[in-house]
Amino acid sequence: RQAIEGEGEKRREEGERASARAPGSGSERQARAALLAADGRRRGQADARRDSARARQRSTAANMGICNSQLSDSDQEEVRRDREIARRNRKDADRENRRIKLLLLGAGESGKSTIFKQMRLLYGKEKRFTDAEIKKATLNIFSNVIADIQTIIQKSAEFGPYDPSLKDEAASLLRQPYEPPTALIDEQVGQQIKALWADPGIQATWAARANFQVQDALSHYCESIDRISKEDYVPTTKDILLTRVRTSGIVEEHYNIDDVDFVMFDVGGQRNERRKWIHCFEDVTAVIFVAAINEYDQVLFEDARINRMDEAVILFEEICNSKWFVKTAMILFLNKRDLFREKLITSPFRIDDGPDARFGDYTGPQVEPGTPSATLGTDEYEKCYEGAANYCLQLFLSRKKNPTKKVYHHITCATDTSNLSAVFNACKDIILKANLVLGGFFDTKEEVH
Repeated sequence: RQAIEGEGEKRREEGERASARAPGSGSERQARAALLAADGRRRGQADARRDSARARQRSTAANMGICNSQLSDSDQEEVRRDREIARRNRKDADRENRRIKLLLLGAGESGKSTIFKQMRLLYGKEKRFTDAEIKKATLNIFSNVIADIQTIIQKSAEFGPYDPSLKDEAASLLRQPYEPPTALIDEQVGQQIKALWADPGIQATWAARANFQVQDALSHYCESIDRISKEDYVPTTKDILLTRVRTSGIVEEHYNIDDVDFVMFDVGGQRNERRKWIHCFEDVTAVIFVAAINEYDQVLFEDARINRMDEAVILFEEICNSKWFVKTAMILFLNKRDLFREKLITSPFRIDDGPDARFGDYTGPQVEPGTPSATLGTDEYEKCYEGAANYCLQLFLSRKKNPTKKVYHHITCATDTSNLSAVFNACKDIILKANLVLGGFFDTKEEVH
């Protein structure tokens, strides 16, 4: 254990010094330092295992009385210490082996960080956001709202001009700073946002948001703008969960649930450097892959030619079939089900021709405007929803190359806490099957989706 801690600390310090000298952003240097520390812990564990093996050899030698010699008092004391070290190492190794490790991956804006925040609220030590986190979230909410409403105003000339009587409000909002900490929504700014959000032209632009980059949470914030613009505004839990903040570095959280230790890693901000760090997580219990199902009609910010759903499927294929996760179970969350249900009514799921052509092989029912299928809750609509959702699920599952690999899958809502129940149930099943396999009672060849 001392070897693990000492080597990890040494590598962490080396990582910080190397990162301080290396080029790159602060988050990149932080990630490099974290990875070096993780590497140090892995090496320390290996050293500890070797020490434990040597201690067992000395202990065996003492018990057998090699060469019929009598051990001296100092040798007997050393053997006793070795046995104690070996016992502690076995205990630490057993605790480490019983810990459930979860790696959170997925495409950008899929809702990974929302799930991470949910875990903290339900199972973290404090089960709440700190005052500092609430203050930071408030600034981020102001920034998110102002930046997105500015985008909507700018795009409205193309997708639905707003009423000319609102030009002063629009001009004022376009001048507002949107970067924290200078972004601010006071009552005056709130009334300007409220007036524009009620405009039919702005709503038409919002309905066409698949053609540009804004957050789906904007509607929640604009509909709550009277509350948000008050001087004593304190974000609700939902406000904070929906806040968009780009993940940087590697975030790690520990939990104890029903006397079982969990650790979850969120590395979403480092996906461009995936090949450099992915091997550090080869021993995780499961990979939680999150994809936003409502992005079927949206394109990447980096490349407007690539559909976001296609990009998520490609990323899932890479992770699911990675050599580092050959024996690792996958938990697939098709997230933002609520937004997907709403969008099906206004945005066609299948388009056969043109620059926006997608899902040409989908043969299920589609929503048709002016019919019962275009009304939420009708039997006709539910058939369209189930058909499209199942098609999306099969897009991901079909990329699994190993027929015996288990993929637990769920269609979820971004702020639904039942997501976590699905994670725990899947983990219980993973551990149970692993124990059955070790006992010879379960054949992995019988595994299905």
